[in-house]
Formats: sequence, C-alpha cells, structure tokens
Amino acid sequence: MISPPSNKEILELGLSTCVDGACLALKSYVGHARALVHQGIELLFVPQIISVARGEYTCPNFLGLPDLLRQYLPPSVTLLSPIFDARKGQRRLTRSYLRFGLQFAPLKTVLHAWQDALGVQHAVESSALRAGPFLGGGLRILVLGPRYLTDDTFLSGNLRGHLEGLGARVCTASQVPDERSLELSSGVKKPLFWSAARQSVGSLEHFIEEIDGVVNMVPFGCGAESLISVLIQRRARRQDLPTLDLVIDEHTSYVGLITRLEAFYELLERKKSG
Repeated sequence: MISPPSNKEILELGLSTCVDGACLALKSYVGHARALVHQGIELLFVPQIISVARGEYTCPNFLGLPDLLRQYLPPSVTLLSPIFDARKGQRRLTRSYLRFGLQFAPLKTVLHAWQDALGVQHAVESSALRAGPFLGGGLRILVLGPRYLTDDTFLSGNLRGHLEGLGARVCTASQVPDERSLELSSGVKKPLFWSAARQSVGSLEHFIEEIDGVVNMVPFGCGAESLISVLIQRRARRQDLPTLDLVIDEHTSYVGLITRLEAFYELLERKKSG
C-alpha cells in the first residue's frame, strides 16, 4: 500500500506532530507516514538513503530519516530501514538492495524483482531525457529545486502547470543526463557535497544558452539549498539571466506565489521584446 498524493489533510498530520524547524518536505513525509498508520499499516518501508552517487550525499534529513520518523509514530509500527550508500560504487549499492530483499524471498525472486525495478527506473529516466522542453513558442524557463518539492503538485502549488498555463516552455534538472551534470558542475571551485545541488548547477550550465529565465524553489530552513541558490544567482547574473527564488514552507500563500510567477513572466516578456 502507498499513501495518496500530498494533500491538505496529509500535510496537517505532519504539521501537528513534526518539529517546527523541519522543512516542508519532511513535515509532509511525516504526514504521509501517519496517514498510512491511521489506515492500520504496521510496517513501513523507510530506507536510510545516504548516497546515490560516488563522492556525494543526499539531503541531510535523508541520512537520518528512519530515526527522525520513528519518534513521530506509535511503538507498534515497525520500520524497514535498509541502508543504501553509493559512495563506494554502484556494485556496493546493488548488494545493499539484494541483501535487503533476501530477508523476504529467495535469491531468484530477489534478482527478478531487482531487474524489474531497474527497468522501470530506466524507463522513467529515459522518458524525462527524451522530453523536448522547448518545442513550440513561449518563453523558456528552467525550474530548479529539490524534486520532492518541484515534482509534488500540492507542495509546489502546481508551479510547473501555472508556468505552462502562462505559455512557458519548462525544463528541469531531470532532463539532463547524470554524467553530463557531473561534467558541467565540475567548474565549481569546491566539489558539491549534495547530489541535488550538483544536478541543479549542472542543469543550469546545460541550458544556460537556451533559456530566458530561472525559477528556483527553496524549502525554508534548508541550508544546502540556500547555498546553492546563491551559486545559481551568481552564475545567472554573469549571463544576464533573470532568476526568481521562491522560498516555500507551510505558510506560503499560493495565491501570492502565482502573482509572483505572473510578474516574473511579464518581466521576461518585456526583456525579450525590448
């Protein structure tokens, strides 16, 4: 069983329990977990995702997610929390998945499940890479930010949908191959510790000659994203590329967010026509 898409009720479940200093995505995650528990679920899959690429880390909250979540759930709930760490290469990461699966099924079944999962993941990533971001007219806008915000229609206030409704052609970091992102982000003086940060910087470099503006979603209280937004602004400024930072938390007025998007889009139109 999986929880439904994010909604107001799920977010309220997280807000009523989670510590105030947590970011919006973590509060939403707690809400999703509690919603499942309210449906009678007693076993939750909450992996500890340390790294998905060599030499990089995921969000700091992901590093301790099982421990963070456990304090908000009743003792009767059990967490399945395998550790996934790709810092030592993809082979080590694969072994972690297989070792986890062998707790529940024989090796042949686990290998089949692993191959099926790889196929689905590859199809999703290939679909994003094949997407033509700039087909047709309209201004070309790059949307950056952690995918657990930008890809969540509720938490992002359907930002991408509103931009496309204004006539924009939207592209995202998911449309840049990982190896390309690694290559383009190497120009930063100090290596980036976080995979999401490296993907944002790399995708900006990839699209920088083709886009008219950048919208960057930043979860309030996230130190990593605050740092990356500064790097993005500096690079965009050198290219004379307008940027809009949207800091998001549970108090965000999505009516105000839409107003800011419309004003930004109008600014881009004036800049391009002038």
